[in-house]
Order: sequence, then structure tokens, then C-alpha cells
Amino acid sequence: MRTLTSLLAVAVLSFAACATTGTGDEVSDVEGESATTGKLDLWQATDGQWHFHLKSGNGAILLTSEAYTSRTGAITGALSTLDNGVDPAQYALAPAAHGYVLHLVAGNNAVIGVSEVYATRSSATRAVASCVRATTSYLDRREAVTTGARVTVEAGESGQFHFNVFAKNGQIVVSSERYATEAAAYNGAFAVQAAGQAAAGYTVKQAASGTWYFTIAAPNGEIVGTSQQYTTQSSAKAAVTAVTNLLPTITVL
Repeated sequence: MRTLTSLLAVAVLSFAACATTGTGDEVSDVEGESATTGKLDLWQATDGQWHFHLKSGNGAILLTSEAYTSRTGAITGALSTLDNGVDPAQYALAPAAHGYVLHLVAGNNAVIGVSEVYATRSSATRAVASCVRATTSYLDRREAVTTGARVTVEAGESGQFHFNVFAKNGQIVVSSERYATEAAAYNGAFAVQAAGQAAAGYTVKQAASGTWYFTIAAPNGEIVGTSQQYTTQSSAKAAVTAVTNLLPTITVL
């Protein structure tokens, strides 16, 4: 589980305190950064490739990923950022043409994200604390959301993953199939969120037991989400309307 331990919190604070003793050039710990939590911004470029940004609480871009050919690939990189970004030791300074950049490095030495160019080494060093703060605050916020409308991705006993969509009352309204990886499950949740905002994505069906349920299908026809069971067709149709309105309000990752 991606949680911030008290020991790591102490280490981060100590690192930040040491890192701020340098020359007086531009600083990455800008005003308002600590007021809100960090953010992960997943997006698709005009060439069809996927990227993500790690952002500070005030929306400043701290790290930018490489380009991925699929959304699942970008999600894998984002999850690796959450795993590695809490540890200052995973950041490496590298010289650039006009200063220094930060690399967030995974355990296999692959670069996950790269910062902007900082004019001085001390500025780049201070940016490490900002990256750690953004990552840990993001994780803390996700751990704190245990009620209400949300998406959760969980691992089963088989080692596979699935997601659940919860309504505001805390009830599971849509569940997924099993996925081989956590990133694939999150990708499925994004697919449900996109397809479930249009009526064409839903099909209301009757089960062999006589109960009713609905499925959500992606544009390619693949079923990406299945509802709970309802006693009547009208209840299932009412749930379709409720879920259609719910999905745009939920942050998947």
C-alpha cells in the first residue's frame, strides 16, 4: 500500500530543511504549493501518444513523463511515480545545456519523469522536496477518501486486479472484470468513465434469476463495467441515469 510512514516524513522534512540552504536563485517551493495536494495529470497529445505530469498543489508542473503509446503505459509510469516519488534518494540531478534537471528514477534505473531546467544546482535540489511533497500529499489524500463517490482498484487473491465505482451513498454501482495488472484496471476505470457518460454505452439486461442489471461498453463493443443487480427493469434504468451523472464527477487516478 502506498502510504507515507512517519519515518519517511521525518526524512523528507530534514531533507527539505537542508536543501533550502543555498544561493538565492529561483525556488521551486512556490507560494501556495503546500496549501493543496499534489496532482497527477494524464493526457493524450495530438500525435496520439500518452503522457502524465506530476504537479504541485498550485498546479505547477514538477515532472513530465516520456511519451507512451497507450494510456495503460502512461498509467504504469504514473503508478511508478507514486511508488518512487516519496523517496528523495530516487531523484538524480543531471546537467543540462543551461542548468540542471531532475530525473525521478525507478528501482531498475529507468527514468520515470524529468523536471524543467533549473538555472542552478541548489534550485534543482530544492525541487526534490517539492516533488516529494506533491507525491506524498497526493497519496495521503487518496488514502483519506474511504467514503462517498470514488473509484477503487483492488488486488484479488489470484493476484489479478479489478475496480469498483462507488456512489455517493457508498454503495458499489459498477464493477469490472479481472485485469492482469493494476495499470490495466485503472485503464478500464477510465474507459468506464468515458463510455458511461453517453446513453449509447449502456445496455439494460435481465439475468436468468429474473433480476435486472446494466453493462457499459467501450466504443469497440468491449464490456468494461457491470452493475449490481436490481429487482425491476425501471430500477436498473434509473440507476443508468444516476451513474451517467455520477461518472464525470469522479477522479479515477
